[in-house]
Amino acid sequence: MIGNSTTAYDQALLNKSRLDKFIMVIDLPDLIKPIYRGEIEISHPASSGTAYTILAGLVQIMGEDKAFDYMKALHRNVSQYTRSGTAQAPNVAKGEVAIGVSFLFGFEPWKANRFPVQTAAPCEGTSYEIGGIALVQGGPNPEAARRYYDFLMSPTGQALGGKADSLQTPANRTFKVDPRVPNNELVRLIKYDFEKYGKSSERKRLLERWQREVESLPR
Repeated sequence: MIGNSTTAYDQALLNKSRLDKFIMVIDLPDLIKPIYRGEIEISHPASSGTAYTILAGLVQIMGEDKAFDYMKALHRNVSQYTRSGTAQAPNVAKGEVAIGVSFLFGFEPWKANRFPVQTAAPCEGTSYEIGGIALVQGGPNPEAARRYYDFLMSPTGQALGGKADSLQTPANRTFKVDPRVPNNELVRLIKYDFEKYGKSSERKRLLERWQREVESLPR
C-alpha cells in the first residue's frame, strides 16, 4: 500500500462534556468497570485494521487467554462495533458516545477544532501501526515510482498529512512538524510483533476466536 510512513497509537477517549459522570480512563481495567456499560465504542476487528491492531496488541500485552477474558468483559460495555476504525472520533466529539477506542491521530483534528475531546493512553502499553510505502519489484514505472517515493519521504511530502488533517507522527523529522501532531514521547509503546500478527493465518485465527467467544455474547 502506498502512503506516508507514519506511526499512530490506539487511545481511549472521553467526551469532556460528560466527565462529571465518568472517570478519566488511565488504565485498561478502568474500561471494564460497570459505570461504562453501553458507553464505549470500538470498531469491529474483522472489518477494521484499527480494531485488529488493538486486539493483537491486547494479546501481546496480557497473553492470549487473559486478553480474551478482558475483551469478554469489555464487550458488556460496548455500545456498538463500527465497521470503520475512524468512526469513533466524530462520534465522541459530537457527544454521541462517551468513550471511543481507536488511534490517537484520528481524534486530534477534533481537539484542534475545540470539540470537547480529551485523550489518554493506557499505562500498560499500547499497540500501533506503521503506514508504509514500498517500491514494487518489477513494476512498470520504476523511475516514476522512485520519484514518488522520494517525494513522500521529503519534508514537502511528509507535510501533506497535516494539510489533510491526518496527524500521524511523520517518519522524516528533519522539518517543522505540524504543531497539532501529538507528542507521543510519553506513550508506552509495546514491542509489537508485526511479523507474527501480520500473517493472514494468525489474523484469521484470532478473528475467528473473537467472533466465537466475544461477539456471540449478549450485551
